[in-house]
Amino acid sequence: MSNARNFTMVAPGLHSSRRFLDLDDSARALFLYLLTGPHQTSCGCSQIKPGYACADLGPNWPLAKYSTKLADLEGQAGLIITDPETNEIYIERWFKHNSKGSWKYAKAVAGQIAKIESEMLREKVNADFAATELGQSAYEAGEAEKAADRPSAANADSRLLSTRLMQKGDPDARLYRGVR
Repeated sequence: MSNARNFTMVAPGLHSSRRFLDLDDSARALFLYLLTGPHQTSCGCSQIKPGYACADLGPNWPLAKYSTKLADLEGQAGLIITDPETNEIYIERWFKHNSKGSWKYAKAVAGQIAKIESEMLREKVNADFAATELGQSAYEAGEAEKAADRPSAANADSRLLSTRLMQKGDPDARLYRGVR
């Protein structure tokens, strides 16, 4: 599910957030890694195997420390939601700070959401996304594409008139086309 990004915005308010400031230094470092690291996607949900995270964070991050700090970020601070079965992590309030962009960007975000393996996280992320203007533009763009793919009455008529029966099979076919 990893889809590395080249740019990440971090809201300056993070540094005055009580939920963030009440964490110890290690938990803050882990949160910043999850928020801005190489595994993060534009939908705020990334799949990170614990071993990869520990390797990325360095030699002072054994698996036990990672697991403890991850639990602190979820339980104590409410900054993330995890699904240990799929190793997916969602940054809570992601779309509060990351919901600007074009309808094309919105469609790309919707595509990333669809790739989330965890049903629980996919539903949560999708609901958060749908509640934003960005999510609404993705929905509207998707509906417009569906409408463009549907045959219209005018297209159906023109396709019928171009069939072999209407073109050559019936000597009076020209009458049906309005040609006399």
